[in-house]
Amino acid sequence: MTENIIESSCHCGALKLQINAEAPSSLTTCNCSVCKRYGSIHAYFHPSNVKVIAKANSIQEYSWGDKALTFIRCRNCGCYSHWRSLDSSYKDRMGVNARLFTNLEIDKIPARRFDGADTWKFLD
Repeated sequence: MTENIIESSCHCGALKLQINAEAPSSLTTCNCSVCKRYGSIHAYFHPSNVKVIAKANSIQEYSWGDKALTFIRCRNCGCYSHWRSLDSSYKDRMGVNARLFTNLEIDKIPARRFDGADTWKFLD
């Protein structure tokens, strides 16, 4: 069996992700107050499949509201790379900003619209 590695990198290269998984069958856009500002498109993976490779002091985390998630970005270039759950009921999944994938064309993957601002339901 061949190993599938999806690569992700911030603009300056100080923060990289290696994801040992198949390409996602769909992506998600969200209109919550954070995601709409980041302009991110998320792919979801089990955290054990994601290896974070970061230069020393290159990661900055941001959490707000109910503190269920922390958003991680490169301290140097500012690119938002992924979120991880701070809530134990969601420890089996993390969201990765697919816009930073370097070896996968995301334009060919359908994106679902999620209403994170109001109903917490998919709009499609």
